[in-house]
Amino acid sequence: MRLSLARGVLFPLALIAASAGGLAGPADAQDRTMSVTGLPTQIAVTPVLQDGVKQPRQLTLSVADSTDGPAPREYVLRLDLGVLKGVVDVDAKPCDVAAGQATCRIKVTDPDRVPGVALTLRAATGSQAGDSGVLHVTGEADGRALKAVDATVQVGGANLVVAGDRLPTGLKVGDTAPIPVSFRNVGSASASGVLMAFRFTEGSKPARRFDNCEYSERSSFAEKRSALCAFDVDVPPRTEFRLPDDAAVEVTAAALHELVQVDVYPDAPGMREYLRRGYPYERGSGPQLKLRGTDGPQTGERYGNATSWESTYYITNTADLSVTGADISGKVGDEVVADLGLRNDGPAWLGDVQDPTEFASLHVELPDGVSVVGLPKDCLRGGSGEYVCPLGPLDSDARLFFPFKVKLAKPLKDAHGKIQVRQAEWSRYDTNPSNDSAPIGFSTTSASPSADPSTDPTPGTGATGGNTGGEPSPSATSGGAHSGDEPGDGDLASTGAGTVTWIAALAVLLIGGGIAARAVVRRRRA
Repeated sequence: MRLSLARGVLFPLALIAASAGGLAGPADAQDRTMSVTGLPTQIAVTPVLQDGVKQPRQLTLSVADSTDGPAPREYVLRLDLGVLKGVVDVDAKPCDVAAGQATCRIKVTDPDRVPGVALTLRAATGSQAGDSGVLHVTGEADGRALKAVDATVQVGGANLVVAGDRLPTGLKVGDTAPIPVSFRNVGSASASGVLMAFRFTEGSKPARRFDNCEYSERSSFAEKRSALCAFDVDVPPRTEFRLPDDAAVEVTAAALHELVQVDVYPDAPGMREYLRRGYPYERGSGPQLKLRGTDGPQTGERYGNATSWESTYYITNTADLSVTGADISGKVGDEVVADLGLRNDGPAWLGDVQDPTEFASLHVELPDGVSVVGLPKDCLRGGSGEYVCPLGPLDSDARLFFPFKVKLAKPLKDAHGKIQVRQAEWSRYDTNPSNDSAPIGFSTTSASPSADPSTDPTPGTGATGGNTGGEPSPSATSGGAHSGDEPGDGDLASTGAGTVTWIAALAVLLIGGGIAARAVVRRRRA
């Protein structure tokens, strides 16, 4: 269960990370490493109390790609419950239960909101402390088999829960703040060793490194940095510990809307691998991070049953979005590719981990006589001469490219279209609007002879930017996101000029439809 100190409902960072990676577009099937998430190797369930009350232990299972690849389109989990009969009662939703097996079929309609399987475990009537069984989970995602995972479920045992305060307000770039988290053993047995997993968003990082911790960094804006710390400490029942002030978060230059998450578990076989989730880690150096006893009486009143704590913080920062146009030339009838670009020159990333949806859109206007025959992935045809490409969150050094395949349908001389980024309320973070738009130039020579249909489209020549101070190229990308490398199939070609009511229609769709366009937005990561 998650203890959230943030506004609204925040789904686990593991899932956010997966969807962030999913913005990269479809990965090669051989490169995808889909696995079950949310199932620790050891699960303690509170014994039935003397008054007959059964306290629940709640988990959320899902599926993610440990290589930051796309979220699955659908997945199936099968839970073997037969061995747990008489040990714990299992409620699994939304699942069909028959013959001791729960079958859970999940459709993913929005990669930013991957649904999970909600498990509730309670000690069975007549069970005793020490009774245990193995929960065996198999399944498949997008038709590919998942690696089977097992969790030992025990009645009684150590059960660590967390509590904490919010991170302070008013933080600035370069500041550090202690992570205000403590934990308590509410189980019936001592925990011999403790593992704490820390996760930080794009603009946050551990303020110090420690010898008893290991660290990982990846491309996901929602889970940019992680730390896993092991503590050789015995935690008897009803005992509390807290993090020392040395365990702190540092605000980096890329910070904007940030989140820090801490998970705590008893150390047990397989738990470190579970918490690493397939990512590479390296051991830190420096002093040992040591837990401290909590101040005051240890009554446990501030604890619920959450094993995870998280808190957001927001800082004042800026980000500079810049677009790059192109100069396109060819013969009448030629099909050419106009590689249009957008980049974030930072310093901040743009997005909100609590709502990782489109915050801006790229608008492309084309002059009369230019027909679009292939759209970049996820771009929408809005109307005569205008196309809209919704934008998801952008890393602090994002580089995106939008290859528009166009046909030069008639003679053109010094004809111009335009590429423009529109950010709505996010524009307050961009203090340099002069490079938010750039021209797209078109010119033709005499008509081409009949083209060989197997001939590749001619690439556009040159590029123009809105005072960009440099031109990104597909071969020199870093971080962030990338549009489709090749034009999408697109719809039928359209020609025309000027803007139409598509902008207003899109605004109504995004606001009135709950950001419905999110379902078609996928961000290609460089």
